[in-house]
Amino acid sequence: MLSKRTVSKFRLNLVVLFLCLFLSGCSEKPFLTESGSYVIVSVSPSGNTQSEHIELPWNTNMAIMQKLLLESSFVLSDLHTPPVLPPSAKDNPGTTSLQANFPEPKRMTFVVDDSVLTLDVQSIQIEVEGANVGQVIINRTIILQGINNPNLQPAFEALTNMLHGDNFKRGVA
Repeated sequence: MLSKRTVSKFRLNLVVLFLCLFLSGCSEKPFLTESGSYVIVSVSPSGNTQSEHIELPWNTNMAIMQKLLLESSFVLSDLHTPPVLPPSAKDNPGTTSLQANFPEPKRMTFVVDDSVLTLDVQSIQIEVEGANVGQVIINRTIILQGINNPNLQPAFEALTNMLHGDNFKRGVA
């Protein structure tokens, strides 16, 4: 039987390990912007675009936003070049994406088609609703397909439900 001291040491080491992994992982999270501001981009089936700028004030329930950021980061963990398919009007149900813009380019490293790709990123967008959930657009020009994470949509819905409260600023751009 293990002594209480050995178990306590093991728990402490485990906590330190998780803390180190968490802190090192947070530094590269692409959606963590300094200002805490994000954009929800909606494109209707007819092609009309609407952008909603979201500013999260100091009293925000950050756990909901952090859950969405975590699920978004999972989408980015393994990117692939999407197959080129001819567009079809009936295949366009409209899309909703979460976008982060960086005032200064942010150097990020991605795994794309099993190769490491390092880019200076000014904007990154992930489709959360639509025909290509998990589609990633980097710097408005590079289109990749991320992991189709089934937890992304519920995390996004939790954020939009939270934003319907009176404590949040929402502006349509």
